[in-house]
Amino acid sequence: MGTGALFTHSDLGTIERASVLAEAMTGEYFNLAPDEWKRNPYGIFTRKEVERPLEEESVFAQIVRLRPGKARSTHRDRGEAFGIILQDPNILQALLRSTLHDLWTLALFILTHELIHIVRFRTYSVDFHASEAEREREERLVHAITRDILAGVANTDDLLRLYQSLVHGIQPNSGPIQGVN
Repeated sequence: MGTGALFTHSDLGTIERASVLAEAMTGEYFNLAPDEWKRNPYGIFTRKEVERPLEEESVFAQIVRLRPGKARSTHRDRGEAFGIILQDPNILQALLRSTLHDLWTLALFILTHELIHIVRFRTYSVDFHASEAEREREERLVHAITRDILAGVANTDDLLRLYQSLVHGIQPNSGPIQGVN
């Protein structure tokens, strides 16, 4: 259960900076064109900006399909637009439980993970409405790619190890941390 707390203005600045690096690293990994995110924008939303049915108690973030006009910049009808909904209370509660992580590191991890999903939906024809078994396989693959992208980035190793244990159903010793979808 989340703390109910929402991101502050300063937190949002940290998340924005993390998104810039997540975009660059994800784009480099997939050899995307330099203007990929401008041509195919996505939106980042927080709990404060979404309706109650989009609140999730068990994840850090989720991907949604957007209706035209919801992406953070104009989106031509070249394909689907996606949004990343950050679950502020879940993220903030995880940070309260851990002295190993900060918002920058966790946001970089979450946003990189979610951007990989977006690239895979757009470029690799991954089914947005896949079965539970297919979603679990996809989640393991996306985590492996996240680990590859963030390998060597300061402070991400412990976070990646902790999340890896959750992907495989092993409860970590350092306390629970909620998943990324």
